[in-house]
Amino acid sequence: MSLPRSLSYLRQGTGGQILDIYLDPLCPYSAKITRSLTANVLPLIRKGGKYEGKLSVVARIYPQPFHYFAVFHTEALIVFGKLYPDLFWDYLSAIFETQSEYFNQPSSSLTPSETRDKLIHLATDLIEKKHGNAGPKSKVFGELRDKLEVKSSPNGGNEATDDFKYLLKVGRQNGIHITPTALLDGLKDDSVSSSWGKEEWEKWIS
Repeated sequence: MSLPRSLSYLRQGTGGQILDIYLDPLCPYSAKITRSLTANVLPLIRKGGKYEGKLSVVARIYPQPFHYFAVFHTEALIVFGKLYPDLFWDYLSAIFETQSEYFNQPSSSLTPSETRDKLIHLATDLIEKKHGNAGPKSKVFGELRDKLEVKSSPNGGNEATDDFKYLLKVGRQNGIHITPTALLDGLKDDSVSSSWGKEEWEKWIS
């Protein structure tokens, strides 16, 4: 399934066949499959890979309502991806590595503002690590953090809201209930598992 231009950073690879993976930022199994994709699939479809130009992977961010703080993670991923599309997958991976901090019980005393601050600090640390001196860290933090502020109305959204709504609508339209869920060229493939390693992925792709 195609992507609107504003969400093009969700796509890894240039292939015509599309593997959509629906991922909840606070789902342990979404974290597991993302680690496996990073190790076993992305090297095959990126530049110089065996399947370059044949397959693309699209990360469909799809927060589940029972993972209370996944909304804030989804917003952070969207605003980060718009400004730093080349680092999107790295930020997604970093969020999965720290997800246990935001599970329902340990995050119960966090406020939305505190959560957004922590997620943007994670982003600025990544930018500094990958891009070196991209300007004053406080300035980079401010640019990202400002986009998460609700400005439109008392019950309105922020700069991530329109794309967030799109991601939710597509998931609901396709009847996505659990994460991760895989679709190949728009059709669900329930054989894809978060437990797959290199051998299983290579067999499936071939």
